[in-house]
Amino acid sequence: MVKLVDIAEHIGLSVTTVSYSLNNDPRIPAATKRRVLEAAEKLGYHGKSGRARGGDYLKQVVLCLNSLRGGIYTEIIEAMKDALTLNNCDLMVYVGCDVSRIKWLDGLFVLNSKVDSEDIAKITARGIPVILMDRETEIGGAVNVTLDNFNGCKTVTQCAIDAGAKTFAFIGGPKESFESGYRFNGFKSALAENGLTDKNTLVLQTDFTYDGGLNACRFVLENTSLPDAVVCANDETAMGIIAGFKAGNVKKDIIVTGFDGVKKYNAPNRFITAKADHTHWAASSSYSMLQNFEHISNTAIKKIPVKIMQYNM
Repeated sequence: MVKLVDIAEHIGLSVTTVSYSLNNDPRIPAATKRRVLEAAEKLGYHGKSGRARGGDYLKQVVLCLNSLRGGIYTEIIEAMKDALTLNNCDLMVYVGCDVSRIKWLDGLFVLNSKVDSEDIAKITARGIPVILMDRETEIGGAVNVTLDNFNGCKTVTQCAIDAGAKTFAFIGGPKESFESGYRFNGFKSALAENGLTDKNTLVLQTDFTYDGGLNACRFVLENTSLPDAVVCANDETAMGIIAGFKAGNVKKDIIVTGFDGVKKYNAPNRFITAKADHTHWAASSSYSMLQNFEHISNTAIKKIPVKIMQYNM
């Protein structure tokens, strides 16, 4: 079976150029497209959908992530592929923060707080639509499609307060994380509305991982009196906290909260999480991108609601 690399080697071009030529990309010179199509026909390349004969232009859409660790990314990527593939778009995942290195793109999804807003603004200035999934920053030409981070964390904190919690620790994500910041603000808002102060609240930052939660728990056990509730910025961190309490043989009935709802819960601790519908989030982001391609006006900020789940309460 003839592959793209065979065509590329045959005519001395890169695989990327061959791929875009076969997809009738308007950025590829006509003479180059003609060379590629002639070589493809000569070698007997047919492609997955006959694009070697010059089909519609396949838009290249990029999802920018900071990491592939965590269960939410699989759900998001698959849901995006489902929506975009049906609409003549190809999804590429880029792990990194320097979006200026991405040369070939028609649209960009940003779910990476390390990407600088100025770099995003440079992309939108080129007329390329951007969907911001991690921040509510106003950037001309960009649409915000985020989870309801503030109200989700505010509500799980309120649930802990309603269950009797009066002292807290907050275990957040990286300092630069917009999502962690919104969730921390929701946490503080719930305390304030209930006349509770966050003055003596222990606040730690982790990397949104199980190990980060486990290490944070060790610090809590070694350096502070145990709080009534530990509010975590995501479920992975919360699972690490719960494992740390178990390893430390903690007898106090401490409420732990999380955010995401991606894992089945079967531990003895009382646990509350804001369950996010990541498929809905990804699909809504994809449809917003497709609307941009059709020059249809988009709402500047869309918030995907979350569902509160309580266990052993």
